[in-house]
Amino acid sequence: IAARAGVFDFLESGHVTRTGPREIAVTPDSDGIYYVFADVNGAQIRFVVDTGSDDVVLTRKDARRAGIDVSKLDFSDEYDAETGSGLQADTILRRLAVGPLAFNDVQASVNDEGGASLLGMTFLHRLKSVEIRDNKLYLRW
Repeated sequence: IAARAGVFDFLESGHVTRTGPREIAVTPDSDGIYYVFADVNGAQIRFVVDTGSDDVVLTRKDARRAGIDVSKLDFSDEYDAETGSGLQADTILRRLAVGPLAFNDVQASVNDEGGASLLGMTFLHRLKSVEIRDNKLYLRW
């Protein structure tokens, strides 16, 4: 992440721009999906912003990168999503930050299957508002 003049640029898709003191805007990727890079426990993880997901979900690989010992997790919770079903385990993220927007102790799940890490409602519900306007996703806190 490179910060200059209040703008946070990510090297891949998911450009996040600080648009106010407590607001960031996310530009969609060429596929129309909103991706962000977030700092999770000190590791940079790529997320799909997913209002249809109840949880913040990490893949096993991303969970390991964030310092979570997945071998100690209990993968006994079933989930059913558009992309398939499987087992997941609950965990707490010490820190989850998207640019200047940061929260501690965020409830999350680790997915036993592949797929993408999802920035879902356990994160988005903490915000003041989430709005899509002029092809940008605005997050306010």
